[in-house]
Amino acid sequence: METFRCNKILSSTLGFKIFIWAVVSLVISTKLIAAENEVRVPSNITHVTVFLNQAQVTRVAKTNLQAGTTDIIFDRVSPYINIKSIQVKTEGNVNLLSVSHRNNYLANEDKPAFIIELEDTIAALENQLALINIRKEALNLEKEVIIANKHIGGENSGVKVEDLEDALVLFRKRSQEIGEELLKLEGGLAKLKVIKNKFQSQLNVYLNNRNSSVEIVVTVKTLSAVSNTKIEWSYLVGNTSWVPFYDIRVKDTKSQLQLVSKANITQRTGEDWKNVVLKLSTANPNENGSKPELNPTYLTFNQYITINSRKPLVSKDRYSYKSESTGAAPQSMETEADVETNFSDGISSTVQTEINTEFNVTSAYTIPSDNNPHQVDLTVNNLDAHYAYGTVPKLDKTAYVTAKVSGNDLVNQISGEANVYFDGTFTGKTYINGTSSDSLLLSLGKDKRIQIQRNLLKDFSSKSFAGGSKKELSTWEISIRNTRKEPITIVVEDQIPISTDKEIEVKLLNNGGAEYDETTGKLKWTVTLEGEKSHTLKFSFEVKYPKEKIISNY
Repeated sequence: METFRCNKILSSTLGFKIFIWAVVSLVISTKLIAAENEVRVPSNITHVTVFLNQAQVTRVAKTNLQAGTTDIIFDRVSPYINIKSIQVKTEGNVNLLSVSHRNNYLANEDKPAFIIELEDTIAALENQLALINIRKEALNLEKEVIIANKHIGGENSGVKVEDLEDALVLFRKRSQEIGEELLKLEGGLAKLKVIKNKFQSQLNVYLNNRNSSVEIVVTVKTLSAVSNTKIEWSYLVGNTSWVPFYDIRVKDTKSQLQLVSKANITQRTGEDWKNVVLKLSTANPNENGSKPELNPTYLTFNQYITINSRKPLVSKDRYSYKSESTGAAPQSMETEADVETNFSDGISSTVQTEINTEFNVTSAYTIPSDNNPHQVDLTVNNLDAHYAYGTVPKLDKTAYVTAKVSGNDLVNQISGEANVYFDGTFTGKTYINGTSSDSLLLSLGKDKRIQIQRNLLKDFSSKSFAGGSKKELSTWEISIRNTRKEPITIVVEDQIPISTDKEIEVKLLNNGGAEYDETTGKLKWTVTLEGEKSHTLKFSFEVKYPKEKIISNY
């Protein structure tokens, strides 16, 4: 009976194995048959147009084709590809039939050597962390045993003094040793965790950016065999962006202002852009570019009907299959005659259209898929500027340097943050608004060589009572010293309070030669000060209000 059951099990197992081998053989044979009409071709990224929140990647491949129909397979594609945005261009006698995509879950992607080393290092670090934790547990257990057995002698019998002293010394010594060793272990544990996290972060970049199982299938047909034919294809991809920023450099107030435009490009597409031609654009390729179409509007009693009021003139299908024999490539496609291109040194040329700005970078750059910002230099412009000094000593006893630049000089600039360097020193950050149409006032930071003080002159200030009113007289003095050797022109601003109640009267007694704005209470002086000279400004005002009331600070 047992022999029969055993033979039955063996027979079932053997049959199952035969079935599995049959399925595997069928899959393999099917793949071999399909492979007869397929050719896997590597493609290189040559151009990338980076938009504000995505990018158009252009790839070029070269391959030999036999006569007939062939499926060209492009693998190792970004998992964030927009399939509907694919555009393909062929050359010569190669006719493009179709473009499709598929998932290949059987692809065996070998890990790079450095990734294997990373994983081995992380495993070794995890082993060290485990050993430290084991040692910590043993020490804590020993510490608990010592604490649990701290009673010396029996409950009904005492202990000799010399025995007590020896026991206390032993407990204290061992407890101290345990504490010190635990402290060292904690320090080592923290350091190992920091190191392990760095290696893990580096590994995560690879794991997060691994190519997906997506494969692009380009079907072409040739009447005769062709060699070294060029296939160019492009697509939109997400997880990428660029942000403009600037460096403003001013040697002194007699020199031109140098405006350096830059960009930080960040991408996590799963594809490294190696030695590629870059274009940066403020356009949004997802915007609908089709003009809306007017349709009849029908008016009836008690209702108003609009039918298909925004139907596009053309289909929004983003597939585009073009060959030289049937038509030109779309304008958004980048076209180069060679895969390998030599690039000259340079920065970029700027193209300003009615709807966006484009920077054509003339140097090749490498932007890895690491989700870190990578700096790209764009333009360097030397601009004429009108320099001035300004100060508001009531709020800040510092002189600020300003530069006024014509808005026409910033027409190609995009709004962004700017680092300011004045006289060879970083002085802070400012913001450039690229939409300025008139002029732009840039703050270049503080000039500590201009010394400013603002003091209340007590001998010329007072508080008095007259009838039911209280009067407060305030006299302020602003002193300015130019320790530079060159003369400067500085605009000084101050103010007197403004009454919002008819019972409070404010009177300007002495404006000290300032321009006075009654609406805002602002006082403004424009002072030209020679090198290594000082100047003082004075102004006074009076505030009158009912003596039984309290007014706000001014």
